[in-house]
Amino acid sequence: MAITTAMLASFKRDLLNGAHCFAQSRSFTCTSTATVTVVGVSPAPATATPIYQGEAVSGTNVTANTVISRILGAASVELSKAPAAAITAFTVVGDIFKMALIKVGMAGTYGAASTGYSDITGNTDETTGTGYVAGGTALTNVDPVASSPSAYTTFSPNPSWTSASFSTAGCMIYNSTQNGPNANPGVSVHDFGGTQTVTSGTFTAIMPTAAVGTAILQIT
Repeated sequence: MAITTAMLASFKRDLLNGAHCFAQSRSFTCTSTATVTVVGVSPAPATATPIYQGEAVSGTNVTANTVISRILGAASVELSKAPAAAITAFTVVGDIFKMALIKVGMAGTYGAASTGYSDITGNTDETTGTGYVAGGTALTNVDPVASSPSAYTTFSPNPSWTSASFSTAGCMIYNSTQNGPNANPGVSVHDFGGTQTVTSGTFTAIMPTAAVGTAILQIT
């Protein structure tokens, strides 16, 4: 079958529903007391140190599965769950995105109509071989950039697989954090332009230049 490089239509729908967060991780000091969900933060959320509604929160005494529920002002936010005890610092974390590689001679067809990682596993189309683990590798978020008339994001450093021996024809970027409306929803699929093979070496997927017209993920 085939791969057509595309941003998935289901991903565009998810964006309108606020289902993905590409922000990179940031740490803040804060002031709070136990059972209180509103906390003061430093540095104050701003362009250089943003906090976004829906981001996951981690840290000592932070209750599991806490997210930012509201941005209340220049220096305070509301957590979705009260802390177990007073907290003095926390980290906000964007969603975890992964790159899964698609095998040569895939059975499925991948393009804008694809919906998620399950498309690959359902067709038994994931690459296998030495140095490759099912599910792919985690990517490192880079804050999205607004550059009129577009906005774009990328991942850095380039994802790679070491001590590897396998062949691949393309990949899917998907969100391993979000679970609705489907688990591991897809973001985009990318055709590598032919069979790419590594033998007892390092396979690296080179991210295109992070700029308008070239970034791997762009909305115009």
